Amino acid sequence: MPEIQDLVRGMPVEVAEVNRSLQVLWEQEGDVLTRASLINFAVYSEAPDALSANTQLMEQVTHEHACRVILLAANPAASKQRVQAWISAHCHGTGAGARQVCSEQIAFLLDRSSPDLIRNILFSHLDSDLPLYLWWQGELSHQVDQQLWSWVDRFFFDSHSWREPVQQLTILRGSVASAGSRCVLCDLNWRRLIYLRLAFAQVFDHPWVAQQIDAIRDLEVTYHPEYWTTAILFICWVACQLGWELEQKGDFECRFRSDKAGAPVFVRLKALPGPWIGHIKLRFDACYLQVDWHGDFLETTLQGESRLRQILPAGGTTLAELVQEELARGGEHRTYLGALKIAEELWQGE
Repeated sequence: MPEIQDLVRGMPVEVAEVNRSLQVLWEQEGDVLTRASLINFAVYSEAPDALSANTQLMEQVTHEHACRVILLAANPAASKQRVQAWISAHCHGTGAGARQVCSEQIAFLLDRSSPDLIRNILFSHLDSDLPLYLWWQGELSHQVDQQLWSWVDRFFFDSHSWREPVQQLTILRGSVASAGSRCVLCDLNWRRLIYLRLAFAQVFDHPWVAQQIDAIRDLEVTYHPEYWTTAILFICWVACQLGWELEQKGDFECRFRSDKAGAPVFVRLKALPGPWIGHIKLRFDACYLQVDWHGDFLETTLQGESRLRQILPAGGTTLAELVQEELARGGEHRTYLGALKIAEELWQGE
């Protein structure tokens, strides 16, 4: 009988025997381990250390979200096609005796992978009664088979890693549209902004601030140099929520038009080491709104007729925490889609 540590490391099995081996595993361990699963969570990566890194990552994710994990580590440049498989389990104590609740994991190493191979391996090992969440790590490519899109309920990706965002959006839009997909787009880069957006938006609940919206003159955003796409998404969210339309763009400054305001709104970006977005300042005619990231907290400052300060949580910053946050919140992300339309204009030609 395998030890729990062995289950985490993974046991090699023949591809054709994966499902049978899992069934035998749970029959043997039924007295101390309970299998739990709410979704199929597939993770595709072409990184050299994908299996090891994603196994550690899913160990954290499954602590809060039980699922069948399917890891797909691809090596398209291999000289010949070969598929290797391992089964394992992520087990967590329940606090009630010795019994542990486990999420099973199936890991595949795909040498010289192709869209057909990826699709067939994935389809053959889904828990068919559960929704499918697919996380595509790194740059998007045409490796996603069109038939696969019709099966995916939620598609995870991280636009932070995109070096050519417009090209990536073209691939994404073409794949989803051509397949008539019903999947929800889940951008972890958008999820990074959730607590900043909440801190920024709640100040507008103040009646005095709501009356000043037409007097907004400029927005300044200071961001970490590696998180330019994150800063653009934040700016586009503000523009979308306030009804701004892009008039002119530059490398670090752009101009928006507001139908309500009598003057244009200028947006300035500043790249400095620090948090993803370390400083936000929105200036009105007679006041300003400021958000600063300090460690685990966000400090909002409203300077107008009086001075109002608040300290709010900044949220988690690790990749596992972002995934857990996305899994917990769900939703169709319609606000994201609106911001993405403006972001594509800003990303174009950069």
